[in-house]
Amino acid sequence: MRTGIFITGTDTGVGKTIVAAGLVLALKQRGLNVGYMKPVESGCPVLDGEVVPQDVRFVREVTGLRDDIDLMCPYRLKAPAAPSIASRLEDMHIDVAYIVDQYFQLSLMHEIVVVEGVGGLMVPLNNNDLVTDLVLQMGLDMLVVSRPGLGTINHTLLTVNMAKMMGIPLSGVIINGFGREAIGLPERTNPDEIEHFGNIPVLGILPWLKDLDFNTCKPGSLLSEFMERVNIDPLLQNDDDSFL
Repeated sequence: MRTGIFITGTDTGVGKTIVAAGLVLALKQRGLNVGYMKPVESGCPVLDGEVVPQDVRFVREVTGLRDDIDLMCPYRLKAPAAPSIASRLEDMHIDVAYIVDQYFQLSLMHEIVVVEGVGGLMVPLNNNDLVTDLVLQMGLDMLVVSRPGLGTINHTLLTVNMAKMMGIPLSGVIINGFGREAIGLPERTNPDEIEHFGNIPVLGILPWLKDLDFNTCKPGSLLSEFMERVNIDPLLQNDDDSFL
């Protein structure tokens, strides 16, 4: 069984945090000791003098994880911008080696750690490193989260092909938010096209969950929908079973 999986998205706002929370819940349902990490989160509000990462807050609340926040989210930034920009504004340097060290500390505490990236695969973390560099240094396989609608074939294949070019092993794709917009021909046919042209499995299609409330940390039917609609078995296989 692999010890970690890195979740990226085809863009910001595709629902990486929802998928990450669902995956943590599903793995816990399997009886595994699961950890979660979001190495960098920008756009964090300041509440009672503390910079609070909202994505991490949601996952912590709905999954019951209580690891140290500095392990779960080493860099918490206020500006809603790329980490390279936000950290510069706050006179902070994002050290990839430090993130990797924090990840390995978490991995000693859990059987598997779900790591959620920031934005997409090519987001800059500092003046030299992109998210791709972080994934490679962590040595993790990657799961791609994409939208269901028109344009997602292009966005998904760009992400998949860049990962392959960089030598990042891929476990699969999850399409998130199905049914939030009108379901037409693209939504019905995109999964097969992604699998065919990307040579990568679509592990599941998550519907838009009307009963999930991100702001109040209410997961609604997230666990039951994830368990029913997503095949998590490939995410637990050894690294030599993944796609390159």
